[in-house]
Amino acid sequence: MTYKTTIAGIGPGHPDYLIPAAKSVIEEADVLIGGKRNLEDFSHLHKETLAIDKSLSAITDFIAANDGKKNIVVLASGDTGLFSISSYLRKKLPGVDFRVLPGISSLQYLMAKMDLKWNELKIVTLHGNDRLNLKNTVAANRVTAIFTGGKNTPSTIARHLDDDFFRDLTLTVGENLSYDSERIVRGGAKEIAAMEFGDLSIVIAENRAADAGPWPYLSQGLPDSCFLRDEVPMTKSEIRALIMSKLRLKADSNVLEIGAGSGSCTVEMALIANEGKIVTIEKNPAAVSLCRRNIARFGLDNITVIEGAAPDDLPDGLAFDRLFLGGSGGGMKEIIAKYSDRPLRIVASAITLESVSEALEALKENGFDDIEIVQAAVARSREAGTKHMMLGLNPITIVSGEKR
Repeated sequence: MTYKTTIAGIGPGHPDYLIPAAKSVIEEADVLIGGKRNLEDFSHLHKETLAIDKSLSAITDFIAANDGKKNIVVLASGDTGLFSISSYLRKKLPGVDFRVLPGISSLQYLMAKMDLKWNELKIVTLHGNDRLNLKNTVAANRVTAIFTGGKNTPSTIARHLDDDFFRDLTLTVGENLSYDSERIVRGGAKEIAAMEFGDLSIVIAENRAADAGPWPYLSQGLPDSCFLRDEVPMTKSEIRALIMSKLRLKADSNVLEIGAGSGSCTVEMALIANEGKIVTIEKNPAAVSLCRRNIARFGLDNITVIEGAAPDDLPDGLAFDRLFLGGSGGGMKEIIAKYSDRPLRIVASAITLESVSEALEALKENGFDDIEIVQAAVARSREAGTKHMMLGLNPITIVSGEKR
């Protein structure tokens, strides 16, 4: 007799949504492994069971010891390919030839109820994932499915999204889907935030304004008109585009910015590194206030703004792989030296020759390679009667280097 270890998707909960192949395998199993609620659904079969709790090592140890000796079925809620235990088990037990049976997920169930298309969907989870930049994600996508869990309840999620940027947002919460107690509620963020929901819930956010933000395009160097200005100096559009190219950001890059100013570079970095984190520090209270207002205009939640001077007011233990020096307040050498003990790419923008010299010297002294200096002198057109004339902006020098 051949014994198999199977991962079976058991659907959203109600037995009617369990596919026949999974039902047959479960009935023939010697051992069922799953969450307590899932095991209770099959208690009438009187199988040997092993409950999944916070520690998964007991599960992997059991499967490793009994693979090929017993018919083992791991009960995976919903579908095996959607935030499932399947990927964890296959990674931890590469020697086990798992048979995997898909299931119907709660998301599939709710999408069908709402008549929404999968090809327009962004899927994320907040179950054990507090690092997700939720506002960034919802702002950039027309439809976002959010798996909830723990402290990240539908009400908590709605409160986080309840601001002016998302005033046209519609949230749908599916609770206890497929069960007799099923509830599907639809409303704005403020309405959903005032409600209570059970643990078995999923949220779908519909953002009809996903392409109508201050700048809905993917190009770098957002127009200056996208930002609130006041009296705080702002890095101009063309220079920002150069800075972004020299930073070489990835979607999950983590950036420390010294000197936020108006927040124009801060916002651009956060839009590109939308899965990462930006920590920015600024000592001018008026600039801090303006920076926060500009961040709010773009619906971003992956930015932490600190009012203070670098490096003294920065917390210890910051994790970042990019450092942008937009204004060091005369402490450029000290800052570069302080953070030179890690793989890091540094980009500094400078107006004066002295600052350029200081940045170059500090990068060399601290072992940075691939040092590059670029000076940009931009001219913009201005109407002069019936003609146009070019007016030059102050030249900016960008110094970059990398330590691997």
